[in-house]
Amino acid sequence: MTNRDSMTLYHRTINDLFESEYMGNEKIQAIMFSSLPPITIIAYIYSMFILALMVTYVMPAYSAIFRGLYHWHLTTDYILPVTKGYGYFWTVPDSFWYHFHLLYETVELLLSCLVACGVDTAFGFYAYQFAAILDAMYFRLTNPLPTENFSDTLRTSVAKHQKLLLCRDILEHMYAPIVLWHIVSNAILLCALIYEVSSQPLSEFKIVYLCVSASYAMIKFLQTFSYAWHGTILTDAGEKLRKGLYFGEWHKSRLDRHVRTNVILMMMQKPMTIHAYFASVDMILFTNFVNTTVSYFFLMQSVGDKNE
Repeated sequence: MTNRDSMTLYHRTINDLFESEYMGNEKIQAIMFSSLPPITIIAYIYSMFILALMVTYVMPAYSAIFRGLYHWHLTTDYILPVTKGYGYFWTVPDSFWYHFHLLYETVELLLSCLVACGVDTAFGFYAYQFAAILDAMYFRLTNPLPTENFSDTLRTSVAKHQKLLLCRDILEHMYAPIVLWHIVSNAILLCALIYEVSSQPLSEFKIVYLCVSASYAMIKFLQTFSYAWHGTILTDAGEKLRKGLYFGEWHKSRLDRHVRTNVILMMMQKPMTIHAYFASVDMILFTNFVNTTVSYFFLMQSVGDKNE
């Protein structure tokens, strides 16, 4: 609710730009949709992993209930999926209210999964919109139609680029704290998870625990990778537009000094990149994340060996 006005402005602006580019010829439409399938696949895989992990958490409790109902007995002999019965300021009664706590934690877990899927995959969709618009602008600049006036095309591209910069700033303001939180928390959680799994003897390994740990680690890796990869898509599209502008025919066009100044500013600007405060959101950030996780794991392992 705090940034509702900003997001309303963002959606209105980016949707208008996307629709204006989509109304072009079939080649532009094909170019705009070319980057959508891989982004969709990543979103589906990420959502399936999260839902599978949620089912893994709640399945033992509901299996015990259904097994009891099969024998005409409503049992409470199961562990709550999230809090394990210890996350409340009161003692969970061994009665009907125990089932109510299970229902509450199931709904809470489901809502958390839906919010995570929605927020994380929305960033990929926003990156796709940016990349599609930038690719369409690049195609118009490098493949001008004989019936089009290149000066008008360039003037329109400059105006659209200014709007995209505004949308980029809004998106960065919204997602910078989210990306930074995921990078830091995921590195700490994965480091602790790997250390915990590697410290357990093989005789104490349980298949369910191993599957849950592997699924959780995969989700965290995929979450970080998706943010970095989507940020890289946006950066590459912005760099591609700058190259198209550089090799275009703008210097042969009759443009006033204001448009020429905007063109020079576009060429001098860095690629359109999303920053999480001090770091750019790209594959380099994901590489640093993996290196940090592995480094802290070996540090914890060496400290544990010394204590033993």
